[in-house]
Amino acid sequence: MSQTNDSNNSYETDGSSAIQTAGKKVRKKVAKKASAAVVAKLGWPVIIGTSGVFIVLVGMAIAVVIMIASVGEEEKPQGGFGFWGGEMSEIGKNEIPEAFIPIYKQAEKEYGVPWNLLAAHHRVETRFSTIEPMLSPVGAAGHLQFMPCTWVGWGHPSCGGLGKGNISDAQLTDPSVISQYGGYGVDANGDVKADPFDLEDAIYSAANYLAANGAADGNIRDAVFAYNHADWYVEEVMGFADAYVEGYVAIGGSNANTGVEVVDVGTKWIGNSSYVFGGGRNQGDISRGRFDCSSFVHWAFTQVGVDLGPLGSTSTETLKHLGKPVKPTNMKPGDLVFFDTYKIDGHVGIYIGNGKFIGAQTNTGVAIADMSKGYWEDKFNGRVNRL
Repeated sequence: MSQTNDSNNSYETDGSSAIQTAGKKVRKKVAKKASAAVVAKLGWPVIIGTSGVFIVLVGMAIAVVIMIASVGEEEKPQGGFGFWGGEMSEIGKNEIPEAFIPIYKQAEKEYGVPWNLLAAHHRVETRFSTIEPMLSPVGAAGHLQFMPCTWVGWGHPSCGGLGKGNISDAQLTDPSVISQYGGYGVDANGDVKADPFDLEDAIYSAANYLAANGAADGNIRDAVFAYNHADWYVEEVMGFADAYVEGYVAIGGSNANTGVEVVDVGTKWIGNSSYVFGGGRNQGDISRGRFDCSSFVHWAFTQVGVDLGPLGSTSTETLKHLGKPVKPTNMKPGDLVFFDTYKIDGHVGIYIGNGKFIGAQTNTGVAIADMSKGYWEDKFNGRVNRL
């Protein structure tokens, strides 16, 4: 973890509660006097007529906001989307040391951070604690590579810069010092020490940090970026996290061929794209593989000469009205399949056969996922459209 998380960069903008209370009283008095003056000068008929116009204008503004918000709304990230905290995959069973798994899962219960995300961080940071010594050139220490200032707290008087600080071992592992300076170090095993070189303490502390940065609320990518401010790091952690649970489908790279044209054109983006809410609706996004689920579907069909309507307004709401409804038992590769995620028909993908579909998922970018079991089986709502 080599980010600078300086607490001195925060600012208070709302003011004290006493000032806010006084301000409210003043505003109420001013508003009362102003309204009385307007009535006396203009009369009630004029005011009522003006109010009617105002209400109409407000209604029109709300309608515009709703229409804008509907574009791409199906990809709104929510906690629990994707393959997070699910059953372990074969890749996970073969790669993750068995003794570590109960600790990840206990930390998940404590902080609400998916166990596979913790395993992925552990894998990327120290290859499951196999790197020796577990001390980076910039000072990141322990199983999960915490900078000392992040561990003990940026309020420590020696903290600055990258966060190495000048902190004694006694202070670094003292829970009371960590509490004093606002650090993330945790005494997980109750030995009255919070030690980055203790496996349980390190994993719980990583969970604590990730939870504080949004992982427990579903903001996985933001939390990973907070852990290390590098795009490559985010992609690597996300990739391992997805691979460690059921639902991940490994394929033979961009050359994989299903024989279905609309599917095969999309495989070029597997491992080479990112999910962006509302993305994929201009050439700049498309050239960089920045899609949400509906814009990816639109792009894929455009490549094979099928027009799905204006790109800018494409959403699951527009796509679900296209084509011919088909029973799930009659699905064929190339059909659109819909899922109830945060709402009915909240996600869409392209069926490729054998119980799998390709789509742009929140946590993976463009990827092939299994809808015959796990998360996507639960979310599949039976809507299938053939274009």
